[in-house]
Parts: sequence; C-alpha cells; structure tokens
Amino acid sequence: MSYCLNPDCPKPTDPLNIPNRICRHCGWEILLQERYRVIRQLGQGGFSKTFEVLDRTTPKVLKVLFNNHPKAVSLFRREAEILSLLDHPGIPKVDRDAYFLTLPRNNQQPLHCLVMEKIDGCNLEEWLLARNYQPITQAQAVDWLKQLVIILERVHQQEYFHRDIKPSNIMLRSDHAPLSKGGWGDLVLIDFGTAREISGTYLAKVGGGQNVTGIISTGYTPLEQVNGKAVPQSDFFALGRTLVYLLTGKPPNDFPEDPRTGELLWRKSAPQVTKPVADFIDYLMAPFPGNRPSSTQIIFQYIENIERHLSTSNIGTVARGIQTNLPEVSQQIPLPKIKKTRYKKLPKFATEFLAVNATLLLGFTGTQIYDYFSTNSPDWSYQRRPKRSEESHSAVAAEKQSNPLVITSNANNAIKNNLAETYLSNPYNTLLGHLSRVNGIAFSPDGEILASGSGDSTIKLWDISTGKQIRTLWGHLSGVSAIAFSPDGQTLASASADNTIKLWDVSTGKLLHTLIGHSGWVSSVAFSPDGQTIASGSYDHTIKIWDAKTGELRQTLIGHYSWVFAVAFSPDGQTIASGSFDNTIKLWNPLSGQQKQTLTGHSLRVRSLAFSPDGNLLVSGTGEGTIELWNVMTGQIENTLTGHEDAVTAIAFSPDGKKIASSGDSNIKIWDVTTGILLDNLSGHLDTVDAVAFSPQNLILASGSNDNTIKIWPLSQLQTGKF
Repeated sequence: MSYCLNPDCPKPTDPLNIPNRICRHCGWEILLQERYRVIRQLGQGGFSKTFEVLDRTTPKVLKVLFNNHPKAVSLFRREAEILSLLDHPGIPKVDRDAYFLTLPRNNQQPLHCLVMEKIDGCNLEEWLLARNYQPITQAQAVDWLKQLVIILERVHQQEYFHRDIKPSNIMLRSDHAPLSKGGWGDLVLIDFGTAREISGTYLAKVGGGQNVTGIISTGYTPLEQVNGKAVPQSDFFALGRTLVYLLTGKPPNDFPEDPRTGELLWRKSAPQVTKPVADFIDYLMAPFPGNRPSSTQIIFQYIENIERHLSTSNIGTVARGIQTNLPEVSQQIPLPKIKKTRYKKLPKFATEFLAVNATLLLGFTGTQIYDYFSTNSPDWSYQRRPKRSEESHSAVAAEKQSNPLVITSNANNAIKNNLAETYLSNPYNTLLGHLSRVNGIAFSPDGEILASGSGDSTIKLWDISTGKQIRTLWGHLSGVSAIAFSPDGQTLASASADNTIKLWDVSTGKLLHTLIGHSGWVSSVAFSPDGQTIASGSYDHTIKIWDAKTGELRQTLIGHYSWVFAVAFSPDGQTIASGSFDNTIKLWNPLSGQQKQTLTGHSLRVRSLAFSPDGNLLVSGTGEGTIELWNVMTGQIENTLTGHEDAVTAIAFSPDGKKIASSGDSNIKIWDVTTGILLDNLSGHLDTVDAVAFSPQNLILASGSNDNTIKIWPLSQLQTGKF
C-alpha cells in the first residue's frame, strides 16, 4: 500500500496508489523527499501519528506531527535533535536529514516529519502479555537492568533524563538471535519525546519549589515528578518499578505502599528474587530522590556487587547466557543507609548537573502532560507597549517592576541620538519568533541588526530600530548554540549542535560555507579582530582555527581534557582564550597554536569568557555562579563577583569597558568593572538567560533566553542603578 498523508485526502489508503508518486485522489506527493513511501499507519497518540515507511527498500518508522502549535513544533524538533545526538544501539537511530517538512496540496499548514530506525520486535508490556504475565527470572532481570542502565548512561552523559521509562517504552528486538534459553535479545529505549535537559537552572527551580511540566505514567512516575519536580533520579525510580512489573507480572499499582515509609510492598510476589537484588530494586525506588543512586556509575557499582554474589549461586551469572550451578549464598550487598522519609521536601540542587543546550521534548503517547497548552499562542512578531496618556509617578514605578523597558522623561532627556529616539517613539522590549530557546545573540558592528541563534535550528536577523524580523536563516540540522558577526558586518558565523559552523552573507542570507571538522557539539564561535580568522570551541575538547574567507581548517588546538564551552579573541588578535568543563582557561597564540598560559583557580567549569575592550582584563563566568576578573598580563584574579544562583552562561563587556553584563539564571546582572559593585539586576525573562550582548553604541543591552524570547534593555535607565 502507498499511504497518502494529506489530511484532506478522501481516500488515503487506495491500493491503486502503490506505483504512483502522486496521489490519484488529491494530487499530493506520495513519495516523500524522493525516497520515503508510507506503507501503513502504526499508531497514534496526542498530536502525532506513526507510520511504517520504506526508505527505498529499508523499512523505517515515520512520526508525523498533525498540530502546528508553536510549542508542539518546537518540542517535536527537539525530539529529532536529541535522537540525532544519542547515537547508541539501545536508542532508535535518527539520521541528520531525517527531520523535514512537507506541505500538503492546497494547505497552508506544513506537516513536520521525523524518520527513525524501525525496531523489529515488541515492547515489554506486549511481551509479558504474550507470556500470560509469567514473571521473568532474577538473572534475566539483572541482565535487562544492566542493558537499560548502559542506555541511560548514554542519555545522562548527553545531559538529558528520559522521564517516562516503563515497559511499553522498552522494545525487545526480535532481529537478533536468542542469547539464552529465555530467548531474550537486546533492549531499546524509545519515546524520547518526554526527555528533559539536566540543567543547573532546571534543578535549581525544582529545589526552590518551582513546578515544571508534569508527566505521569501511573505506577511508574515518582512523587516528585507528579508534583512537576522531576530530576535525573526519577529515571531510576521508574526503572525499579519496571523491574517490579517484570519480576511479578503485576503492575506496580497492584501493590500497596508502606504507610510509614512509602516503600512498595512487592517482594512476596517475587519469590525468585534474592534479598540483595530486592534490596537494590528498593534502593532504585526510594520514595525520596536523594535516597536513590546519584548516577548510573553508582548503579553499575552495585550491579557488579550483585554479579559477584550471584556468580556463587545456582542462579548463574548474568553474563550473556553463561550458566553456573553453584550453591546459593545469602550475603547482604552493602547499600547506603536510607532514611525513611516520604514527604520530605526536595533539596536545592547545586549546579553539578550543568547541561548542554536543549530543552523539554515532545512526547504525548501514554503520558499526561499538565499545563502544556495553558497559554494562547502569541503573536510571533514583537511586543509593543501600549501608548499611554498621563500616568502617575506611582503607576510608572509599578510598571517598571514588571516591564524592563519603561522609558521615563528623565531617560528621554538622557538619550540624544536617533536610535534612542526610535525606542522612545516606538517602544518594545520583547522580540518573539523563535520556537525554542535563544542560545546566542550578536549585534552587527553598526548596531543596526541583531542576530539570534536558537535551539529551533534557525538564525534570525532583526531590525533593531523596529524590532521586525529581516529574515530567517535555515540550514543547521540541530540547535544553533552561538553566533558572531565579522568585523565588517558582512558575514555571520553560526555554531551548532550538528557539529558544524556555517558562514552566511548578511545582506542576502545566502549560505557561504559549512565548516566541517569538529566531532562534537560546537558550543562557541568568534571572529578575529581583522576578520581573517574564526575560532570555534567544541564538546570534542578542541578549539579549531578556520580561514574566514575560504572556510578551510587551519589548525586544531588540543590541551583541554573536557568540553570547551567558550572562546574569545583578544582585541589585538594576538591571543585566543578558551574556557572548559575542566575548570581551566587557556590562552593560545592563534598563529602558532601554542599555549601561552593556563589560568587556574576555578573550582567549577568555565562557561563564558570576554575580553575587556582594552585587552587588559579577561572576565570568566563559572559553573558555580561566580565571575572572575583576570589580569591578562599577570594571569592573576583581580576580583571575584558573586550573586548568581546558577552557572554564569553568558558574559559581556560594555563597549566603553565600564560595565559587565552577566546571566546565570533568569536575571541579568550589571556590574561596575572598577569597583565590582552590582549596579542593577534586570528581571523579566521567564527562564534561564543564555546570551547577552551590548550594542556597539553602548545604548542598549540585548538578552536571549530559554523562554524563547529576546529582550531589549535601554542602558540609559541604569542612571539610578535600578530599572
């Protein structure tokens, strides 16, 4: 069969369409992207449907979004992004070009499509049903636990957690030969639509009592996640509950909980499980997340202990299919002492879980998502403040607390140039248009254009005098993490999670070059002051130097032993600074590629860097929320600024070198460089601010946030130190 995806097709399953490229009923293209032929529908959930397709001759799965709400589209894109990053046999494979849009005939709404690997087999819920709910053996449970933790380790290494582990989201491959008498093959974790970024800000929100989107799969979701406060350890709880289901043949909700401790009373229904293994499963399912394993590495350590104990029993080792017949032992595997607390409040998590750039992903099947579409879709242009007549002083003061752009008469007198007058006559403060977090922003050298890069894989150019979009640049296959203008303003560089840098012609939007060479997420990009060279930092631990005109790779700088978050050129172009997850800053000669100096002193990773306009100071933002001002000549710290609650993800000097703007949560702080005094705390964003930039004329500050917006702040209102 050839299935027509046009929602308005009167007969989408007509067998006569099999040899056709165009539907004989609606005239819409049946052969998608010149390669995918839809064979049949597999399922439906929420706003998406899944289909089996043939990629020429290879069977694959196509997921199609049938709802164009901006939030749904944004999250659908992220599902593609995260699956393309998580390259693991235990996760459905997604190629870089597997996400695409197709427009049905006579329809203005495109369909968002994602093609992924087809997993032949059934999920564990179906598998257990086919066995008439016969429980699995302990050895099989430990083997599957080990497989799933290996998959989870990959997920958590990429700074995500799944949030919806359950039997129906675990596939058992049937395309592998049986590995034991039980016939168990390889497991695959699916439905990453609910995955969430492990960010320091997210965890700080959770610890501070703020709720996020609640995702519930009854029986498998821990209490903190029900309350909108999921953490990585929530995955371990769901993993333990899944093992209970497999070992007992009963859903977790069939068992009572201890009214005093909240622990699940399941052991009597699993007589084949020894005390050490049962204790460990209860450890995974501890009601309070702080009493569960803190990482997959901790789980691996206990699995090793379990395997050593089981190797001396008649249950046999859990190594793939190897059986032994030795006497059973009943030694207790040492587990941490767990304080029995059911309703204890979550702790305020530190920034040790700091993450890469990505956000909440789409996933509706089998879950309940609360407060998801609670707000109406906004007007995706810019928000103008309404014209107002005479207002009392108190009314103005009140509005200043809620809106970061309130122009007072004093400010009006202080701003004397045309650009500032434009703001007064045409005030706006928020630019809307991105469908995901804004990771990078940059002003053109003349200050007339603002560029923004987003997790929605696009770059947008904005007319800064009106707030209107000039154009959108498409081409990256994953989120855009950083952007930079060339000194002449003619070229824009964008760095992406697709491991590439792209160079664009600013005036036409034409793609000039794609720089390929990094093997990991490109987190930062910078032009040299003469515009001849580009530096990029990556999660592959390297800095690469490129020819800005040809896009050719000149050299690779190796020295960091972990992710490189930030790169910056000194104003004279003689030095490149790089900041890394390894807690160091390195200074490099861009011509020779030799290290000049390593700056140490940070107790946590270096997230952001900026040189002062005179080149005498280097300022760095850290994962612990501090800002360090370094003397470039001596390599010594001259001052430490504290006040952010989370990692300082963005930092910038004002053009006159007198102020520093920094972001480390949903606020932006403005500091006096000479004294280190906090001048202002700008609030207005609803989520983490990941990018800040001063206009070249020193008139305004722009900020980009995880709330998908860009805000414009007039610096004239810093006169009083308060907005």
